Amino acid sequence: MQLSIIFSAKINKSLIKSTLTIIINFFAKWAKLYDYVKFFLFPLRWKATKFLQKHLPSSAKRILDVATGTGSQAFEIAKLGYEVVGIDLSPEMLKQAEKKCSPDLKLKFLHADATSLPFSDNSFDSASISFGLHDMPYEIGIAALKEMKRVIKKKGKILIVDYMEPKKHPVAKISNLIISLYETKNYHPFIKRGLDSYLKEVNLRIKDETNFLGIFQIVIAG
Repeated sequence: MQLSIIFSAKINKSLIKSTLTIIINFFAKWAKLYDYVKFFLFPLRWKATKFLQKHLPSSAKRILDVATGTGSQAFEIAKLGYEVVGIDLSPEMLKQAEKKCSPDLKLKFLHADATSLPFSDNSFDSASISFGLHDMPYEIGIAALKEMKRVIKKKGKILIVDYMEPKKHPVAKISNLIISLYETKNYHPFIKRGLDSYLKEVNLRIKDETNFLGIFQIVIAG
């Protein structure tokens, strides 16, 4: 579970307030342990990174990672030589993410608003979001995707990594029962709607997709 947003005034204020409270409280408590909890997902991070690279032109340089959390996905992408900017809501998460920065990586992290990104149109070659959409109320997730679409170049691709919907894989039918026990209240609406509905709402479609263990979906949208 990870999320990286300060919500803009365009979205319902009561929704913003309640969501911010949940996010800030959760990640302030778990930021230092987050990388350890997610350590077993390293193979997924690497597979998603290589899957994204396969769909990027050789000229691609700049990539934005939204809902960066402790920066695990951003770090893996940066290791391939790309200039990566990760944004997140939680100061505690960003402190952990910044530990991944090093002189040999073009990697930096910012406290920014995913629904009103501080970047000009077409300023990135690609964007990614990992384990973020299932934590967001629907309208916030849509707003974040619209902004990601705005800041990438016209033919840019968006990498989305999240839980697999049970209807898409038999393993997900079983894992969904377990995941439902610990995920936030936004998980069930996300699974019920399906990623396709989010993409359709923002005029994106799946260009390619794969999965990891049948539990997680890795999608390239454009």
